[in-house]
This record gives sequence, C-alpha cells and structure tokens, in this order.
Amino acid sequence: MNEAELISALADGDTKALEVIMKKYSGYVCTVVRNFSRGALSEEDIDEISVEVFYKLWSLRKNIEIKIGLAAYLSAAARNAVKNRFRSMKPPFEDISELEISSGFLVEDKAELSMMTECLNEGIKQLSEKDREIFLRFYLYGESSSQIARAMNISEGSVRTNLHRTRAGLKEFMSERGYEHV
Repeated sequence: MNEAELISALADGDTKALEVIMKKYSGYVCTVVRNFSRGALSEEDIDEISVEVFYKLWSLRKNIEIKIGLAAYLSAAARNAVKNRFRSMKPPFEDISELEISSGFLVEDKAELSMMTECLNEGIKQLSEKDREIFLRFYLYGESSSQIARAMNISEGSVRTNLHRTRAGLKEFMSERGYEHV
C-alpha cells in the first residue's frame, strides 16, 4: 500500500492502516522527539509523546490533510507535541509583567500564515539539494549541527555557515515577495 492509500485508509477508519503507519514511523517519530527535546526529556517521556502523536493522528484522521508527506507531517506533529510538553512544564507566572496577552488568531492571520508558508516552501524548493538537506535536517527534523555534520561527512562549522547563509537567502527571498517581518 503506498502512502496515499495508507492515508486514505486511515481517514476511512482502517485500524490496519494505523498499525502499518505506526510500525513504519514509530522509530522515526521517537528520533524526532529525542532530537528536538535535546536531552531534556526522559525515555519514558519520549515514548509517551510518540504515542500521543499517533493517537492524535488517529483522532484527527477524518479531517486530516497531508500535503507534505506522512514523514514530514509526523515530524511536525512530534515537534509540536514536544513544544506543548515544554510549555506544560513551565512554572506558573509569579509576576503579571511576565504574562503575554494574545490578541487572538484571526481568519486573516491564518490566511496570511498559509500564504507565507507557501512562499517559504517555494524558497526551500529552490535551494540546492545540499542546502535543502541541511536546512530540513536542522529545522524540520530537529537534528543538531554536529549530528548533521557527521551524517553528511562535513565539518560542523560548514553546517553552521550553511544554515546562516540559507537563512539569509530565504529571508531575502521572502522579503522580495513582501514578507518583511520574517
């Protein structure tokens, strides 16, 4: 069963599709959680978050739209789950000046975010294969610069320099398209 068929079967409530997805991506999701948490979580927490990712995938299966591929979707879900865990671990505010007041998330904001994301994806697609791999390994998969350097057989300094230049290039790309605040 290919990825599109798996996602379709999952949306239809096929538990076998969920089992196949979990079998195929469990190790990957655990690795993303472990890398993104940068050693701040126990193995038990990592396992718990990984299970939570698949539970949410199942819970949201009817409304799910995976346009970027299942691996990238699960990676983003894993990173968000880690962020949520870290937020829940924060101590309560002791001083009112530390509170952040949100103005709410308007429909216009969501549309703008969607357009900005499309523009960023366009910029990422225009990167060289090496630059794109380094950028995605760092920002999407949560790998450290030393892990990337070892995996790609380059120096850690090269990774950091590449990330700096890629960020600058993407910022310019976004700026040219009217996204000055990026």
